[in-house]
Amino acid sequence: MDVLDKFFKKFSYKFPKGYPDINDEQDMLMLESMLEEMGMPLLEVTQEYDARIKQVLGTDSIPTCQTSVEIGKDFALQGEDLVVWKQLYPALPLKKDGETPTAGAGKGEISTYWVYQHNKSPKEASDGRGGQDPDLIIGGLGVEIKSYDTSAITLGKFAGDKSSVGLLNQVLGVLSLFSEDEIRANTGNFKGSDLLAGFKVIEGLLKSDELKNLAATQPFLSKIKVLYNNLDLPQDATAEQAVTALLKKALWTKLSIKPNLGKPVGYILNVSLDGKGTYYKITEETVESLTDDKIINGVEVKSSEIILKTKFLF
Repeated sequence: MDVLDKFFKKFSYKFPKGYPDINDEQDMLMLESMLEEMGMPLLEVTQEYDARIKQVLGTDSIPTCQTSVEIGKDFALQGEDLVVWKQLYPALPLKKDGETPTAGAGKGEISTYWVYQHNKSPKEASDGRGGQDPDLIIGGLGVEIKSYDTSAITLGKFAGDKSSVGLLNQVLGVLSLFSEDEIRANTGNFKGSDLLAGFKVIEGLLKSDELKNLAATQPFLSKIKVLYNNLDLPQDATAEQAVTALLKKALWTKLSIKPNLGKPVGYILNVSLDGKGTYYKITEETVESLTDDKIINGVEVKSSEIILKTKFLF
């Protein structure tokens, strides 16, 4: 039994309905007071999001979503739920000044929060945009929100992943040394095609018997061997296989945090103005199942942030 279960079993009798009604202001004030006394203050974002919902809808009472929803299951709103959704869908959370929309948020976050937090069978939802966390945390699971009219998802800064950056430096370094073309890619800005060019060079070098037998090339070839070992690749792996292995490693390093929060499962939720939500389950197996073509064309880094081109990946 977790802390909340114990709390509600012990104090539920104090609420008129036998439980705290999230749509009842007095219930929420009582709940907040009780949790603060126990050293468990309510997340401020719940109040901020609720205030934003009331502002957008022009009401003092937040309506209840009547559509049954489950985390990880697609949904399609209808009737009054769809009416409320369409009003909330374009709304963005506000900064502390209560006037300026938050730049890091996107369409559909407030409306998705409403669907779960203010549901007839509510699922605890909170903002997770701090640091490397996903857009929302619903029922303890990370959910990254994407609206259908956007073609990519930004997972956050990539430079902190020292292991992947080190591998990238090795590949791009090889490309720089052995290519006559001007190399514009770096660890903060690259596409899968840039890495493919680098591994094509490496693939050619590994196939050269002359280079293998030169004493001068041994230190360099040893570094390539270490690189391939770190990627769990045989020396005869194709350039495509090598790019995919490296990008999958980098991608899972990010996805395991956002949206997964270090848990085995997380979700990307695609939402649209017409009240539809489509879930994509994110696990390590999900990443491993992506084909070479999807990885090479669907992952890139811009301004040190890893980008998922969802039209290729999902």
